[in-house]
Amino acid sequence: MSPTTRPKLTSRQRYALAAAAQDSDGGTRVRAEAVQRWYDGESQAGMAARANVSTTTIRRWVSDFAKTGTVLAGPGRQAESSTLHSPRGTVVALATHQFLAALATELRAARRMRGWSRTDLLTACGVGYSSAVLGHWERGSRAMPVVAFAILCCGLGIDPGEVIRRCYDESFGQVRGLPR
Repeated sequence: MSPTTRPKLTSRQRYALAAAAQDSDGGTRVRAEAVQRWYDGESQAGMAARANVSTTTIRRWVSDFAKTGTVLAGPGRQAESSTLHSPRGTVVALATHQFLAALATELRAARRMRGWSRTDLLTACGVGYSSAVLGHWERGSRAMPVVAFAILCCGLGIDPGEVIRRCYDESFGQVRGLPR
């Protein structure tokens, strides 16, 4: 099935996707949403980024659904569980990315509020991190070590616990099954 060929969903297929979207398994829900979005015309790249999987995986999910009428990846294969240790294709993966972005935004805003450059902050903290690495952390493109986060917060004069609480509430507050 080519990515440009978008057949219409039958009423039976619509029902199967709607049922899968309500499944208790987070992986099944993510697959159902991705397949539905493909039929609705969204790009494979966009869906892959949203589900934190490859475009090849999206193509396989759509192909399997077209062949079997289910969003499971075939007989005997279960959808991935929603765990913090294996977040691919789950809501937790998206919340994790949001959490890193929120941390980055908080640190960058605190630094800029003081009128400091990245070098100024690193000097105030007395650490040997490079400005480039700090830039990655401030963009959320890399997760920073907990120790580095604590040092940067202390250097900026902000409470690390309060920053984490705000970012957690913003990112994970709507994820079912996680502590509030």
